[in-house]
Amino acid sequence: MSRRIVIPSVLAFIVLSGLVITLSPHNMRRVQSGFLGLISPFLKTGSSVEKKYREFREGLKTLDQLEEENKRLNVINKDLSATNQTLRGLEAENNELRKALEYRARAIFTLKPARIIGRDSSTYYNKVIIDRGYGDGLDKDGDQPVLTEAGLVGKTKEVAEHSATVVLIADEACRVSANVEGTQIQGIVKGERVSGTGAPNVGLNHIPKTANLQPGLNVFSSGAGGVFPSGVLIGQVKEFKAGGLDGHAILIPAVDLTTLEDVFVVMGKNK
Repeated sequence: MSRRIVIPSVLAFIVLSGLVITLSPHNMRRVQSGFLGLISPFLKTGSSVEKKYREFREGLKTLDQLEEENKRLNVINKDLSATNQTLRGLEAENNELRKALEYRARAIFTLKPARIIGRDSSTYYNKVIIDRGYGDGLDKDGDQPVLTEAGLVGKTKEVAEHSATVVLIADEACRVSANVEGTQIQGIVKGERVSGTGAPNVGLNHIPKTANLQPGLNVFSSGAGGVFPSGVLIGQVKEFKAGGLDGHAILIPAVDLTTLEDVFVVMGKNK
């Protein structure tokens, strides 16, 4: 630093110090007051900046807390959603069981409840295995109708002590004598293979080509043949086609054969 700056600065400091020392208390307070007046805006600015900084820091802390709270609420929400789904599933299952029990109570047949315990992918639309056999009262020779509260499922075939194979109505080997509601038309319901698809059709065959069956008509078992009781719903007409000699209708089964879980085996008529 050059002497031209240092010497005047030192002299100014000495003069100011002397003035401060020689000032009376009253004048000293005036000087202090003036000095404070000069620096007050800077002090206020510094205080305001500090306050804003502190609020900013607290705001950051609050955002972190909100993020944690949001994560916690998301977990709780997912847990509640899963619980709700489970409860809805249980409610649906309970409703299905209630309907089945009510159907069993009012049925004119003696029914043996059974559960699906097996299904082969190669015969998925044709056969299922139930957890009832001759040890549970089923006939060893089979040919007992199997149904649900919605309609006809099929019939028992191979019967073991505590299990049995059920041939579904979508199988070609399961043939059911049937009639169409509100008409005198009768025919045979059986499964029909469809090329290029895994799921077979369920068809009503040997009906007059002039039948002209309308979609939505119900088809019931007629009781002819002695295997299936009469009056069990098989399905509804989906479409009708007239052939050269007779007519043919494709049915929508009353029972969804792909989602079967619980069924009833018809043991005989109630007395």
